[in-house]
Amino acid sequence: MMAEPSLDRVLYADIWHKQVPLKINVFAWRFIRNRLPTKDNLVRRWVLHINDNVCVRGCGSLETVEHLFLGCDIFTSVWSLVLQWMHISFVAPTTIRDHLFQFAHLARFPRSSHLFFQIIWLACVWVNWKEMNNRVFNQKALDSHAISNKVKLLSFTWVKTNMPAFVFADHEWWRHPLSCMGVLV
Repeated sequence: MMAEPSLDRVLYADIWHKQVPLKINVFAWRFIRNRLPTKDNLVRRWVLHINDNVCVRGCGSLETVEHLFLGCDIFTSVWSLVLQWMHISFVAPTTIRDHLFQFAHLARFPRSSHLFFQIIWLACVWVNWKEMNNRVFNQKALDSHAISNKVKLLSFTWVKTNMPAFVFADHEWWRHPLSCMGVLV
């Protein structure tokens, strides 16, 4: 099923902006289009044997983009920790496109906060991807708390570096991200 064109425009606008490095924009574009070298894609391209398509985390599931980022226990716990950090309740959709759209445009929050949610979402998928590669290529694994801390730090760095009007310090971002976004809590 193809997404409607207007939704595609919104999603691409959510991932292509100057507050994050260009390589993250390209990664997210490939991510949304299911063009990352996940095992299911590598099997489809005949790079891996069909029996080599099991999740890198050892859960026994087929390694797809949706599974890696939305279904596998370690990274669903990262999403949970990020949501707890922001004091947000969120029922995660099962597709990447729906997840991005719902997360980046949280209904009860002002439009001015949506850019921050987009940045946090991009930081989360980027850090998760880097962690997956760390597990595959370096045989090292961080726990979900360490991964979520990397998401906080990376999102703060992108916001602080690329939004001159953002005057908050890292400890404020760490403790009260919604207040830093201008959301009255």
